[in-house]
Amino acid sequence: MANAPLANASWDSLRLRWAASPLPAALAAWWDGLLALLPESGRDVWFPPVRRLWLRPEGTRLLVEEQAGARRETLGDLPFEAESGASLRASLDRRGVDGEVWLVLPARDGLVRELVVPAAAEPQLDAVLRHEIDRQTPFPPDQVVFAGQVLSRDAKAGQLRVELAVLPRARLDAALAALGPLAERLAGVDLDDAAHRAGRRRNLLPAPSRRVRVDRDGRLRAALLGGAALALVLAGLVTLAHRERALADLEARRDAAFDAARQARALRAQLDGAATAANFLAETRAARPTALEVLDDLTRRLPDDVYLTRLMIEQDRVTMTGLAVSSGSVVAQLQGSPFLRSPALAGMVQKDPATGRDSFTVIAQLAPGGADAAR
Repeated sequence: MANAPLANASWDSLRLRWAASPLPAALAAWWDGLLALLPESGRDVWFPPVRRLWLRPEGTRLLVEEQAGARRETLGDLPFEAESGASLRASLDRRGVDGEVWLVLPARDGLVRELVVPAAAEPQLDAVLRHEIDRQTPFPPDQVVFAGQVLSRDAKAGQLRVELAVLPRARLDAALAALGPLAERLAGVDLDDAAHRAGRRRNLLPAPSRRVRVDRDGRLRAALLGGAALALVLAGLVTLAHRERALADLEARRDAAFDAARQARALRAQLDGAATAANFLAETRAARPTALEVLDDLTRRLPDDVYLTRLMIEQDRVTMTGLAVSSGSVVAQLQGSPFLRSPALAGMVQKDPATGRDSFTVIAQLAPGGADAAR
């Protein structure tokens, strides 16, 4: 229980700071500007103004006025008695009118004073005004009902200009008794003075006796707007999730494409290497005569008395070992070969004891180009 006053004081302090700031007026002007952008028909349907029924006693008659926004018109008058109040309440209940019903008493029935109080007294403004009733009015506090309003704030001087409106409780009770059952539908009681005609209201009806208006349509509109906002948020979240999923799929496909491209480049490099090696071998082979070409040329060029016992081709070097009647004639016969260059005897020429022929070794260079180059 000890924490409740502190909590209330904190909440009241925040509320007063909010009321003293320029934000409420700025937000109200912003909201009015937004409503002004809507067509009048749509504005009246979606954001209808609060309907108020003003009951103004004038002698023995009760003048009835209806207000909706800035429009205010007189509906008629009734006898100021309990039967008329009962009939009017029955009519309002039957028609389902949920607007506010206010009683406007003549300004001579109450007193209105303007006071200047310290700004620090604003959290306890009701207690300060109740204390000022004895000083500012001829009535004791327990015989009146009162209402206070902050008219202006002077932050530099630390002062508040406050209005104190006082109405004798006996006058209020008499007016409520004259209304009969209609008094239970009252949302407030005001004085018919210049401030009321200018659009500023004060409520002199005690809080327990006030009929609180329940704006069912407003709650429905607020629920619809909240549902629409929630739907927009959910739609945005779903769209965002789909976009994130699509982005993840796209990144996965990109990574797969990069992997395929790297594999393709590796295969292309291997293919280029293999093609280069194959081309090199083909060029090398094309630049030299084949062993069959060399062997065919030697078979045609050497006479029958020359026998080759060994033929070895290493790179571009040809080594021939054999037997001949005269080893000197072998080099002469190889001089005209298109596949051989610079044939010459290597080593010493010796006689083969078995055949009596010369044993020779001839070394030559392969001519580049093969048979095509030879032709």
